[in-house]
Amino acid sequence: MPMSGPDIPISPADLGFLPPVLRGAIKTLASDFHVTEIPAYEASGNGQYLYFKIRRSNLNTKEVLQILARLFSLPEGEVGYAGLKDRNAVCTQLFSVPIFRIPGISPDSSSAAVIEKEIHNQWKNLDGELELLEILRHENSLRRGHLAGNRFSILVRDLGPAADSAGNLDSKAGSIQELLQSAASHWMEKGMINLYGPQRFGKEGSTLQQGLSFMDGKKARKWLLDLGVSAVQSYAFNYYLRLRNEQGKLFDLLDGDLAVKSESGGIFKVPVADQESSRMSSGEISYTGPMFGKKMRSPEGPSLQLEMDTLSYLGKTEEDFKKMKVPGARRAGIIPLHDLELEWETDESVWMKFSLPAGSYATVAISHLIQLEENSERSL
Repeated sequence: MPMSGPDIPISPADLGFLPPVLRGAIKTLASDFHVTEIPAYEASGNGQYLYFKIRRSNLNTKEVLQILARLFSLPEGEVGYAGLKDRNAVCTQLFSVPIFRIPGISPDSSSAAVIEKEIHNQWKNLDGELELLEILRHENSLRRGHLAGNRFSILVRDLGPAADSAGNLDSKAGSIQELLQSAASHWMEKGMINLYGPQRFGKEGSTLQQGLSFMDGKKARKWLLDLGVSAVQSYAFNYYLRLRNEQGKLFDLLDGDLAVKSESGGIFKVPVADQESSRMSSGEISYTGPMFGKKMRSPEGPSLQLEMDTLSYLGKTEEDFKKMKVPGARRAGIIPLHDLELEWETDESVWMKFSLPAGSYATVAISHLIQLEENSERSL
């Protein structure tokens, strides 16, 4: 049973892979961490909602939502967004508001130029808190989940040999740049292990422990209960990947897997693993792991057995998750890192640029390449 932070697998090293030979730090400054949303769809240019593409730092999504609600005298519930973002970063994100609720604008008679002028006039009241990059228009409000993924640009500072590997690096090992490029090439070929990061579980696993107690009958407010049970779901997924790695199938399909298409997100059954192995190797598809809940589809054969073993370790059943009224889902086990780029700023600092699907953690991606230092453990 999970008892504390160290017991939670959150990096490739926790699954048994050799730890990276380099260490480094991220989030030394907010400007070191840039994230830009990749929308699930493009705004059509027509409709009853305005989409604002906003860049900001030192404000989280909830705080931006509150600023926009005050600016346009709207209830907070009428400001839409697709995903939550951290305050300790430079974030570019879309927010939506109903055009017919904005003072001074008539959605039927106001031209695009008039609307844009009025918005910019009202935006001046924010005194530079939010940078408005673009105004778009669409038929519906943004909702949580209307997000394909995120594009990250992260500066890693103080690169050097990791403490536990410095003695193992000889003069033939290569420069820091060569070592990092070699690691990047390896994981670009293999794909990223789609683990949940430490933020999901709370300090020393506190959120996970709360979730387990809620599933045992302890009462809590709904938002806290949902947060805790989500941590249990996430732990189950990470533990499932650990079991899969122990069987030598972390990067391979099993008969009976439920696989997901990397581009479309479509899920399908794999009766015979060998028939889809080339697509798995190329990153076109991945097997999926369990996010237990009432709507989760189950695989068959050895993949199903691993899920049953995961539940047994937790001391839970599928019915226990269904009783908590969580929807459940399938989550890709391996995701492509084909677009990973390294741009060196100095000999000891590098920008890592890559895209991840919604719900995947940038710090987990980086942990494949370097050991992150203490101040780097907040996950995005």
